[in-house]
Amino acid sequence: MNASKKPNAPVKQQSSAKQMVPVAPEVRGTAPKKRKRLAKAFSRPLDKTLRSGQVVREKFSLPKDEYARLVELKERLSDDGLAVKKSELIRAGLMLLAALEDDDLKGIVAKVSAVASA
Repeated sequence: MNASKKPNAPVKQQSSAKQMVPVAPEVRGTAPKKRKRLAKAFSRPLDKTLRSGQVVREKFSLPKDEYARLVELKERLSDDGLAVKKSELIRAGLMLLAALEDDDLKGIVAKVSAVASA
């Protein structure tokens, strides 16, 4: 008996085929060009450094009927296949108000009654 061989030693299998190791293609220099091209194609920022402003959290009060109208608008858009948040509806309303002439804006704001905070 040959004393140099161990009975439980793992046997190495020699393979004539080379093991395939994935190699990443050279991407140096191509990523910034692609990023610039995507930034031109899409209006949304690609990363946090391109964002223009920070989000501000604000708490405010609404009368129940106006809140119900906000929920109703949200459901209408949801039925049409566009899921929106209440904050997005408020921001859309601000965009519409900002586009008004001064006289029209004053007329609309005059119709809104002040709400006492709870």
